[in-house]
Amino acid sequence: MNGFENHIWLVSCSDFDQDYVKYQEGLSNLLTQARNRKAYSPTMLRLAYIGVPPVFARSLYGFIEKNDGRVIYNETQRQFAMLSPGNNLAEQYTLYTYPYPIEYRIADISREIQTRKIDGVIHYVQSFCHRAIGDIILRKRLDIPFLTLEGGSGFFLNQHLKTRIEAFIDMLERSKIMTVKEKEAE
Repeated sequence: MNGFENHIWLVSCSDFDQDYVKYQEGLSNLLTQARNRKAYSPTMLRLAYIGVPPVFARSLYGFIEKNDGRVIYNETQRQFAMLSPGNNLAEQYTLYTYPYPIEYRIADISREIQTRKIDGVIHYVQSFCHRAIGDIILRKRLDIPFLTLEGGSGFFLNQHLKTRIEAFIDMLERSKIMTVKEKEAE
């Protein structure tokens, strides 16, 4: 499953696109298709996407993949799927970490970074959202290369954002190569 498919299907878990039968059929078909696709190269960078779902999701995930990166963790979207079971719907919603103090988010994100062997984090913030303040804290607390993208009303990646993403991926690739060379030299 590619990053955009992961994003859209997780986001849709909150209401099953208003038709749980069609949602189940569509997801089943997607999983069958994904199993039959050529596997991603193990050399692709493993990225985490944190923050609110991006307004330019359609162009973001494909652009990252064209540049040898792959989003394998979507923070907020994953929470929409309500993967941690609760005793009732109210408890289920309280298990989301995003709307609560940032320490809960940091713990959840850190766990996923370790579990999924993430190479770098892309943090998306809306230009009008107070959550941008959390970006400073996340940068300091998550010990991993970090790129912040700020979005506003544009629904497509502009050249400025594309250049920043390309530079971030290039930096991660160079860092990975240097790490391999250092290990070989030992």
